[in-house]
Amino acid sequence: MFHDTIFLSNGVSIPQLCICYDIQLGMIVLPKTANPDHMRSNAEVDFVISGEDMETLKQFEHIRDYGEHAFFPVFGGKL
Repeated sequence: MFHDTIFLSNGVSIPQLCICYDIQLGMIVLPKTANPDHMRSNAEVDFVISGEDMETLKQFEHIRDYGEHAFFPVFGGKL
């Protein structure tokens, strides 16, 4: 499993990692927060995930059941 110290030791938060990962996959990312500090942090995605780390992240085990939120197309695996 991916070890978060690869990025956290470089000052990158988990939300920033997720945002950058999605951007590098070519997705449109619309982070939602009402917290001004989180907004600033989300906007500070000024790094690139290496090809090796991207492959590691792609190998994560997919969540099979999102419970009550499974109707949402992305989480439900319907897209």
